[in-house]
Amino acid sequence: MTTPSAGFDLLLKGGTLLDPAQGIHDRRDIAFQGGKVAAVAENIPPDQALNVVDAAGKLVTPGLIDLHGHFYHGGTGSAVHADQNCLSAGVTTGVDAGSAGCMNFGAMRDYVFPAHRTRLLAFIHIGSVGLAANRVLGGGLQDLRIIDVDQTADAVKKNPGFFFGVKVRMELNAVAHWDAPEAMRLARAAADQCGGRLMVHVSGTPIPLPQILDFMGPGDIATHAFNGNHEGILDRQDRIRPEVRAASERGVIMDLGHAGVHCDVEVARSALQQGLPPDTISTDIHIPPPGRRVYLMNDLVSKFHALGMSLEDAVAAGTSRPAQVLGLEGELGSLAPGMSGDAAVYDLREGRFVWHDMARNKVEGKVRLDTFLTVRNGAVAWREGKLTEMGPC
Repeated sequence: MTTPSAGFDLLLKGGTLLDPAQGIHDRRDIAFQGGKVAAVAENIPPDQALNVVDAAGKLVTPGLIDLHGHFYHGGTGSAVHADQNCLSAGVTTGVDAGSAGCMNFGAMRDYVFPAHRTRLLAFIHIGSVGLAANRVLGGGLQDLRIIDVDQTADAVKKNPGFFFGVKVRMELNAVAHWDAPEAMRLARAAADQCGGRLMVHVSGTPIPLPQILDFMGPGDIATHAFNGNHEGILDRQDRIRPEVRAASERGVIMDLGHAGVHCDVEVARSALQQGLPPDTISTDIHIPPPGRRVYLMNDLVSKFHALGMSLEDAVAAGTSRPAQVLGLEGELGSLAPGMSGDAAVYDLREGRFVWHDMARNKVEGKVRLDTFLTVRNGAVAWREGKLTEMGPC
């Protein structure tokens, strides 16, 4: 590929590019200009760039996309600071999974998210105040009067490119079993009315999982799909339930939503062995209660590689696949020329690494992705343990 004579803003030189969307896993130089990927080639002369990063011996991927996190920092008691928890893991796009509802999303959209360098998108909670009252009430849907389908749908329709659909928590402490079918029906109605996707928390469900999946269609997201609770994806013989297989085959996305407590290693291992890997790897990053360990995206990609996913598939589950789920595959999830200038550079550490779950299962691996550098919008945003620049306040 020829490169233009004008200087590039940034050049990643000598790294191994792993870009599943392009089918590339080989040595490539990547140049950025004007916030976009400008060139990808086997050799781009360093004198053509204003800034050059030596990526020799390192793995370069598109910036990761965390499809499920909680980034309404200051708006709920459990939301994290996105730049500190995303950029440090090579995540350049974070998707908030229902921290806010139709009554309190304005500050998230206008003040909190713009104050971060990480690209932040969202699903709106079907409950009008999102997760704001969770630490007091234990969940958001004990009284279904908190749901306003019309206002929720209108919020999504009036904020294209910011909201991508509707989130509902099907969890015992969030909604009573006698209200759960109606909550699902209302969430489905709001998603249909706004033309968005439906994301459903399916860990610790108050009603049978097949009943929940009946509400879900192509492009909808079952998050926390690999949990170890009774109403999970496996039957009593540890086989994939036929309703789960059918949902996956019709295009329901099986999202990890790890959260420390919502992913059981043995469930994930069994699902992988039966040909049902997570479509998307996500963290459900939040401020956890004492005793719970929440992993960042680079650790989860490493963990699922250790569980048996190829490195290509594990990276795809954090890049090109979530981009497709969001309908943003023409902009995110790849380092093809013209795409957004978001990239992650990792050291591939070799050794003995152990990842745990809350059921005291563990995964041992020999390779871990340690973030060396994160590029956002064509410029270095995080390097070797330090944010290079905060977003505007």
